[in-house]
Amino acid sequence: MATPPMAAPGKHTAITIRIPDGGIRKPAPRPLVIPIFIPHRGCPHRCSFCNQSAITGAPETGGGSISVRQQVHRFLSHCKPDRSPVEIAFFGGNFLGLSRREVEFFLGEAATVVAAGAADSIRFSTRPDTITESTLGWIRPFPVRTIEVGAQSMVDRVLYLSGRGHREKDTRIAMERIRKYNYAAGVQIMVGLPGESETDARFTGTAVTALEPDFVRIYPTVVVAGSPLAKAYTTGEYRPLRLDEAVARTKILFLMFRSAGIPVIRMGLHVTSDPDLTGAVLAGPIHPAFGHLVWSEIFLDTAAGAIEHYDVAGSRLVLAAHPSNVSRLQGHRCDNLTTLKQRFNLKSVDAVTDSRLEKGEIRIRIAE
Repeated sequence: MATPPMAAPGKHTAITIRIPDGGIRKPAPRPLVIPIFIPHRGCPHRCSFCNQSAITGAPETGGGSISVRQQVHRFLSHCKPDRSPVEIAFFGGNFLGLSRREVEFFLGEAATVVAAGAADSIRFSTRPDTITESTLGWIRPFPVRTIEVGAQSMVDRVLYLSGRGHREKDTRIAMERIRKYNYAAGVQIMVGLPGESETDARFTGTAVTALEPDFVRIYPTVVVAGSPLAKAYTTGEYRPLRLDEAVARTKILFLMFRSAGIPVIRMGLHVTSDPDLTGAVLAGPIHPAFGHLVWSEIFLDTAAGAIEHYDVAGSRLVLAAHPSNVSRLQGHRCDNLTTLKQRFNLKSVDAVTDSRLEKGEIRIRIAE
């Protein structure tokens, strides 16, 4: 038999609750990342979802015509570092899939900047099957701190349907090798890949958690013009997740990693603000504040989970959060407040800031 709701607390009584927290370990200070895009460089083939040139706005020959040093100094001239460390990052391609000569060229250019004191270290992203004893040997002489592994999924069937060309065991082996050489290790995963179910996503979350990465990025799958997936979308063979579905699936993974103490440093796909390039996304859960939507859902769930234990129909609610989180508590366009008002038949719901609260806390005041 269901437990009946308790009477609402008195007018001046407040409930203080916390968002789910599994003892999240504090990551190292977030660096100022200077991105160097090398779209599709080193990639053995084109994955079904990928068209990095359209997303980043950089040509596929990125990194060659303008030296790394020039790109770094150009970046720093427009964006003075207000924090340290400063990290030069190679994104958009398969870094260790490049030839040894190219790897050493790019790292050498970046190392020169580090030696001059304009940056502190180097990071790059790469496919798990290119992380070998040999390629890790190439990078040993250079100030590389972080390697991000593009796992995308830990379900072999999903990897096959996505045209990845590697298996989940390659990710497990790659992480073991990265740890052996004491590099910081991040894992990139995607939700909504071809053939992926919610069960598959949960399996990926569990498998990645077992790898104990230093951080995770979660990206939703979108249909980009010029990608192999665009054809499947056009013919109806592939249906991307709706925005609400992608947010819900990402939330599951985020909470899974959070409960294990693994930081999630990004949720959502970065797409250039150039409207012509943004238009390259044909379909899928693209949103400029995707991570904010996920956080808002978490705050809504937490608040609703506490409120449902009380008989609050006809009452007025005032929700309070730390100033840095009140927008998450309100939700996108104050949708959370509207949802709570309708779900619990309330007279009104307001959100206010309270700097005395910790960042993970919500205070709920219920009044008649």
